[in-house]
Amino acid sequence: MNTGTSESSNGRFNRDWSFLNWNIRGINSVDKCNAVKEKIEESACSIFCIQETKRSNFDHSYIKKLAPKRFNKFAFSPSDGASGGILIGWISSIFSGEVLQINKFSVTVQFSSAHNGQIWKLTTVYGPCHGPERDVFVQWLNNLQIEVDNWMILGDFNFYRSLSDRNKGGGNMNDTMIFNEIISNLGLMEIPLKGRKFTWSNMQNEPLLEQIDWVFTSVNWTSVYPNTPPRNG
Repeated sequence: MNTGTSESSNGRFNRDWSFLNWNIRGINSVDKCNAVKEKIEESACSIFCIQETKRSNFDHSYIKKLAPKRFNKFAFSPSDGASGGILIGWISSIFSGEVLQINKFSVTVQFSSAHNGQIWKLTTVYGPCHGPERDVFVQWLNNLQIEVDNWMILGDFNFYRSLSDRNKGGGNMNDTMIFNEIISNLGLMEIPLKGRKFTWSNMQNEPLLEQIDWVFTSVNWTSVYPNTPPRNG
């Protein structure tokens, strides 16, 4: 999914930039690297966020395989074997970035715009599907100190907000309540999906489809960057 915003200088909105967010389901093949590079070029993004890399390490030589050479800075959370993994890359001529936190399910970077010096935070998330780690993820997310920061949080949360975020019956109402309570507690604002209803498929003949990828911002973000558009699926 792709989302973007505009930054201001001297009270005027005069520069746009965008993010690419994608659960890639593994990036250890030439085909996947080529697909990611093609999508990055197509999106004209300034920052890319990839979840479920299934890769324990990245270096500059590997980044060159999956991203255009202008993306010269990156941070990552390693996979646990063939499970998980997060990668975020950016262009240093557009943003300087300071890594604030890396854990098993998130990477947080504080960015400063080379254009006007505005400072904001970006957290990309890959939430565990089940088990004790899911409980740890929920606790970590609920304890974020958003306060008055300009903050965007995006990624694959492995939570849906409503049972209507599935194409089939069933689902876990308790999970929706937990997730919505966290969103409320943090005072997050959702940037709605545009262009498609679901973001995940189990890839079966009659697939289960769900929306589990989300983009949220702090309330303060909506004041500083009011032109942030709905995201494309």
